[in-house]
Amino acid sequence: MRIISVKRAIIILLVIGIMVVVSGCVRYPGEPGPEPGETDYQLEITIEVEGNISSGLNDEGIYYIGLDNDGNSATGPFSDISLWDDRFYYIKLEDGFFYFTKVEEGSPVLQLTDSSYSEDKLEVAIALSDLEDPSSVDINVVTTDSEDNTYDYLDGYFTIITQLNETGEGVILEGGTEEGGPDFDIVKVTAVITTLH
Repeated sequence: MRIISVKRAIIILLVIGIMVVVSGCVRYPGEPGPEPGETDYQLEITIEVEGNISSGLNDEGIYYIGLDNDGNSATGPFSDISLWDDRFYYIKLEDGFFYFTKVEEGSPVLQLTDSSYSEDKLEVAIALSDLEDPSSVDINVVTTDSEDNTYDYLDGYFTIITQLNETGEGVILEGGTEEGGPDFDIVKVTAVITTLH
């Protein structure tokens, strides 16, 4: 009789354990991340310069991408990086390495979904979920030296709506930059919303 009670208790505990595991896997509406069946999107940005990307281990160049995710196209990142708001995100290419985080001190380093640079072009891709799934993103690009002396930047930031296949392009300053030379002279900045790979 006692053995049957022990077996019954084990079976009941196993059933309870299975129910706990299964219920722990259920997703409820409103939780972070895509809902079942939803597609994740990413923002791809391409920057081209007149010369060559100068950001190797012994190079002085730094390339910044400022990102504003607040959905208000009147409050994006201007050309002076020292004035970028704490709520902005930024990507920095320095010493051959990409760095993605928020301006706010103590913010964690985030992972780009893709990044590369070669010759006159650098490309990055950012999961929109890492930008808190905004309705739009304001973008500016700034080139500097290692002391953050600004060489070139867009003629104002531009805005991209975060819907699949939306595109945007930055307006380039007339005449480019003489200071810093062609390696820091921005000639084209484009952005596109694609599905996350």
